Amino acid sequence: MNVNKDINLNIKRIRESFPADSSADFVMDEFLISGRRACICFFNGLTDSELLLKVHENILCKTLPDTMSEFSKSIIPLTDKKLQGDIDIAINALLSSMSLLFIDGYCEALIMDTKKYPSRSVEEPEKNKTMRGPRDGFGESVFMNTALIRRRIKSDKLAFCEFSIGQETKTKVVLAYMRGKGNMRLVNEIKRRLSSLDIPSLTLSQQTLCDHIFLRKKSDKINPFPKVRYVERPDTAASMLVEGKIALLCDTSPSVIFFPITLYDMVEETDDYYFPPLTASYLRTLRVGMLFVSVFLSPLWLLALEYGDVLPKSLEFLLVDSKAYIPVWLQLIIVELMMDALKIASLNTPNTISNSLSVVSGLLLSDFAISAGWLVPQTILYSAISSIANFIPTNYELGYAFKFWRMTLIALCAIFKLWGFIAGTALFVAIMILNKSKNNKEFLYPISPFHKKGLLKLFFHTTEGNEK
Repeated sequence: MNVNKDINLNIKRIRESFPADSSADFVMDEFLISGRRACICFFNGLTDSELLLKVHENILCKTLPDTMSEFSKSIIPLTDKKLQGDIDIAINALLSSMSLLFIDGYCEALIMDTKKYPSRSVEEPEKNKTMRGPRDGFGESVFMNTALIRRRIKSDKLAFCEFSIGQETKTKVVLAYMRGKGNMRLVNEIKRRLSSLDIPSLTLSQQTLCDHIFLRKKSDKINPFPKVRYVERPDTAASMLVEGKIALLCDTSPSVIFFPITLYDMVEETDDYYFPPLTASYLRTLRVGMLFVSVFLSPLWLLALEYGDVLPKSLEFLLVDSKAYIPVWLQLIIVELMMDALKIASLNTPNTISNSLSVVSGLLLSDFAISAGWLVPQTILYSAISSIANFIPTNYELGYAFKFWRMTLIALCAIFKLWGFIAGTALFVAIMILNKSKNNKEFLYPISPFHKKGLLKLFFHTTEGNEK
C-alpha cells in the first residue's frame, strides 16, 4: 500500500497496526507546518526524545517546499534519513525503532533514525576479567558492539553485513569478518543460511541462531564439545577477527559468536597477551594442565582403589581407610550433581547472600555427609579439586564437555575397571576428532593434525603472531 497524499488515510492505516487501546507505548504527535497537518510517529522509550524535540522545533518555523525530497534535504537536520513510498515498509522501519513523519499533501513518508535503546554502560564482563588490559565489554546493543570493534580495527577491510532474523522479532544480526583474511567460502555459506532462515522469532537470540546455523545434524546436537566460541571482550573479538575468524553479533546479546574454532582457540585467554612471555606461558600451561586434571583426577583415583593391591607404597596414601555406606564411584557422581545444584542455587540467590550460601552449604553438607557415613573425605577432596579446575576455562560449553567426560569415565571405571577407562578416553577423543570446525579443520588442532609450532604455542606464549 502506497503512502497517500491525504494524511488522514495514512493515520488510519497506522492506527490499524497500532490501535490506541492496545498500544500504550506508541505515540502519534499531530501538529501544523505552514498551515498543513503533519504527524510524527514513534515508540516511547525507544526514541531519543531530545533529538526528536530538536527536529520538531526546527521544522515548525519552516516554509514547506513542493516535495518531500526537498523538505528532507533542506529542513531535516539528520544524517540518517530516507524517503519511503510504501507504508508497509515504513511500518517495519517504525518497528525497528525509527520515527516516521507524514505531511499532508506529500505521497512519501520520511523515516528518521532517532532510535535510542535502553542499555547498560560499557563495563567489563563478569566472566572474562583480566588483571591488565581495558575494562570495557560488549553490551546489548548490536551497533554499540560494532562500534567497540571498529574502534580497535581502523581498516576498510573490516566488513559488517546486517540481517533481520525472525518473522515476529526481526532481530538484527550482523556478520563480521576481515576481507582477504576470512574464509570467503564459509562467509558466503553463512550469508546464504542467514538470508534463507525462516523462523518465527529470535528472542533467545544467540542460542537459537546457533541451533539453526551450526547444529543442523543430529550428531552435532549430542556432541558436547562446542562448535563456536562466545566472546564478551572487544579486544579479544578484534584480535580474533584480525586472525581471520568470522563473527556473528546479535542484538540484545552482550557477547559475540566466533567460528571456526579449535581446542587451541578455546584455551586461549586475554591475559596471555597482557603479560611477559614467561608469565603468560606459566599461566597458559597451568590452565591447560588443570583442564585435563579436572577430567582424569577422580577416575584415576577410583582406579587406584580398584587396584590397591598392586599400588606402590609411595601411592598408598590414595587408599581409603574409613568406610561409607555408598560405593565410592556413586559418591563421586552424587558430589558432581550436588556441585551443579549449589551452582544453580547460588545463581538464583540474591547477591548479598549468594557467596555465603554456597560456601556454608558446601561445608555443612560435606561435613554431615562424612559424619553420617555417606561419603569418605577423599571424595570431597578430589571432587573439589576437579570442580575448581573445571572453572578455569571461561567457556561454559567446554567446561561442561569435560565434566561430562569425567562423569562418563567414573561410571565406566566402576563397571569395566581399567578397560572402561581406556574405552571412555578413546570415545571422547574420537568425539573431539569428529567435532569438525566449520572450515573442516580438526577440533583437536594442533594435536590432530599434528602441528609442532601450534602445539608449542598451546602451552608457551610467544611474542609472534598466532599461527592457526
